Amino acid sequence: MKAIISHQNLDFDGLASMVACSKLNPDSFMFFTGKVSEEVKNFVSLYKNVLPVKQAGKLNLDEIDELFIVDVNTPNRIGKFKELLDKPIPITIIDHHEVNQNTIENAIKTIKPFGACTTILIQEIIKQDIPISTFEATLFALGIYTDTNCLTFNSTTYHDAEAVAFLLKKGANLSIIKEFMNVDLSEDQDQLFTSLLVNLELVDIKGYQIAITVFKGDNFIGDLGTMCEKLMEIKKCDAVFLLVEMENRCYIVGRSAVDEIHLPYILENFGGAGHPKAASATVKDGNLEELKSKLIDNMMGKIKSQLVAGDIMSYPVKTVFEDMTVDEVNKIMFRYGHTGMPVVKDNELIGIISRTDIDKGMIHGLSHAPVKGFMTRNVKTVDIDTNISEINQLLIKHNIGRLPVINNGKIVGIVTRTDLLKILYGKNAPSWYKKIFNDTAEDIDCKDLLNELPEHIYKILDIAGKVGDRLYKKVYVVGGFVRDLLLNVENWDIDLVVEGDGIFFARELNNELKGNTKLYQQFGTAMIELDNGQTIDIVTARREYYEYPAALPKIEESSIWSDLFRRDFTVNCMALQLNKNDEGKLIDYFGGFSDLKSRKIRVLYNLSFIEDPTRIFRAIRFASRFNFDIEDETRNFIEQALNQNMIQKLSDDRIKEEMIYILKEKSLYRSLTLMLDLNIFKSIDSELRITHETLEKIGRIDYALDQFKGSIEDINTVLVKIMLLLTNFPLERLHEVLNKFSINKAWYNQILDALFSKKSIYDILINDDLDKYCLYEALEPLPEEAILYYHIDSENPYIRHYLMYYTVKLKNIKPIITGEDLKKLNIKPGPIYKRIFDHVLEAKIKGLAYSYEDELALAKKQYEALKGEKNVSI
Repeated sequence: MKAIISHQNLDFDGLASMVACSKLNPDSFMFFTGKVSEEVKNFVSLYKNVLPVKQAGKLNLDEIDELFIVDVNTPNRIGKFKELLDKPIPITIIDHHEVNQNTIENAIKTIKPFGACTTILIQEIIKQDIPISTFEATLFALGIYTDTNCLTFNSTTYHDAEAVAFLLKKGANLSIIKEFMNVDLSEDQDQLFTSLLVNLELVDIKGYQIAITVFKGDNFIGDLGTMCEKLMEIKKCDAVFLLVEMENRCYIVGRSAVDEIHLPYILENFGGAGHPKAASATVKDGNLEELKSKLIDNMMGKIKSQLVAGDIMSYPVKTVFEDMTVDEVNKIMFRYGHTGMPVVKDNELIGIISRTDIDKGMIHGLSHAPVKGFMTRNVKTVDIDTNISEINQLLIKHNIGRLPVINNGKIVGIVTRTDLLKILYGKNAPSWYKKIFNDTAEDIDCKDLLNELPEHIYKILDIAGKVGDRLYKKVYVVGGFVRDLLLNVENWDIDLVVEGDGIFFARELNNELKGNTKLYQQFGTAMIELDNGQTIDIVTARREYYEYPAALPKIEESSIWSDLFRRDFTVNCMALQLNKNDEGKLIDYFGGFSDLKSRKIRVLYNLSFIEDPTRIFRAIRFASRFNFDIEDETRNFIEQALNQNMIQKLSDDRIKEEMIYILKEKSLYRSLTLMLDLNIFKSIDSELRITHETLEKIGRIDYALDQFKGSIEDINTVLVKIMLLLTNFPLERLHEVLNKFSINKAWYNQILDALFSKKSIYDILINDDLDKYCLYEALEPLPEEAILYYHIDSENPYIRHYLMYYTVKLKNIKPIITGEDLKKLNIKPGPIYKRIFDHVLEAKIKGLAYSYEDELALAKKQYEALKGEKNVSI
């Protein structure tokens, strides 16, 4: 016989799981292992004709040759069936509770951390396409709903929701579900609940408020879990434990509201099990007071202390003085990005000034007034040992955004609402929070990726981590290296960030690497160059601020968070820790890993393009290089910056640098298309008339080079691209715009000459009677970049033909004879040599001379002709 069982004091999830298991094993029988909860008893009584579950009292266990256990994985809750665990029969466990030291060992286990056990079985029913009735669908949905509190408990997963959706399609009756979920307490249960409420006491354990209540009765009363949840709802505490003695057994039932109070871990010494926030245990012949004392001892040992202000505060604290003006404080707030700052006098805290206070002062024309007239004087503070629960209560009660931390009368730090949210939400942060502080990727271990690096690269990072450990400094490799490592793109540009003195770290690291160092004390940066040419850039973790839009950033020492936050886009704001204990740990405060997966370029904050408009160019460059999309909000921020003419505030040199980077990218066409779509060319110069036709011509450069069949080599294609971009620009203003594109005088002259000469060259090339030598004379002085530019730019097939013909057929024609040959003809060296060679070259180009002898004869003839001219030096 195949038997299906669940736990004692059966609930709806256990019952539904048994029935679902029977659908998968139709030749099996279901048995109760003991008492069932009151609401389940009522349900079974009403539907007993379609629920063939048997009592196990008179069952002969020797008849069972296979056992299925659902919604439980420990032996102490399955009644008499515990005797089967030592017999050589197949045992299968299907459960959603955590495995612990009491879990049944000799069994095939399917354990998934879903909100309900029923969900696991529904997945298999769907997979095997097993038909179910509307009644079964209703029971299965009831099991899931009751164990997830209608899909609202933290343990709920999307799998539970998918299972419910399937069951609703199959006709699950919500009216019946609602009827059995909203069962009122019976008279006995109501009396027990009242007693539990009266006996309840609050215990402070490591900063957590935990309610414990004890009751002893004669008769068994079920539904302790529901009572526990109601008590927690009433008391608004961090956890509730019920200790109830009934019929020679002590039942311990717990509910938790916080991750730090992990119930199965706390109850494991009592043989308990369950979910992290909902668990229970049964102890036979226990003593309530002894169990209570042991429970408190367990919690003292197994619950970690709450974080306190000193653990989460920001420091050192930027403060302002009471006699500073509103305008001065406004500049400081802008510099550091703060929304509020403590005001001090004689090193004592006397008030808080907020961004709102400052804005009001500025609006009313009081920028000259001291801030003491606008600050809040009744300042709420905490000391360094105040736990986060108390901090949270203060922030909520007083509707404030920050709390100064005081130690021995001095301000030593500040805790903001953001600091607290980061701790309280952790990985369960809402979407708006994750957008700002996405910590989910911090747990990703990239150690294997580091180990797959080329040996010489990994060795550098490994040594850097060891030096950091020796100096007690956190060391990270950051930026593009990390981004490309995760994208599996080769990039060996190593940028290290050190929390501490980067200069000192660089010296110590170089002692190990034996390279050459360049130190930049004023910036806290250094560079090490190794013998193989590899360079390592090292910076002190720092923050940047901008004194005004489009200004160059000011820098000061800070943390890795601030160092990453000063960067441009989330995908470039990741770091890998190199210290040995945390080697390969991905630091991703801003969601860069998620944006890599979704292929998005996302800026960190809305003023980023205002502070540094060159980031507009970089957004385009990265989006094009990796074939990513610019995230919608980031695109909006770019458009806002362009509308406020931010690019015009950049120097020519900064625009030039970014444009050259873009023009060197392989993904140039997409970059230029994005620039065109965003009207960036107009922002660079209103007369920079770039069209899609311009971009198509730039896209033809490689094809054109192929057409020249190798006759043009080592050409500077960036110059050709600039010529094409400027081809429609007014000639009279070329000298102005060229400063935004040309990196040196040679480039400047070459571009200028090509654009100014274009019309005259085209006029020559469209002549019907153009001979080969005239073609040669017109094009020979031009650099190859200009030739290629004209060939791509012109739509006239004759012009394009002549350019090609010159390059392939004429460009490399040179006389064979040399000056030595002319000397042998007794021709004295001088200006006459050039005239002779020019004559020979012309003849060769026109096809009048082919061999050395032909050239020598032409030279003699030309010499005789020149001798007859006056003023010719012979």
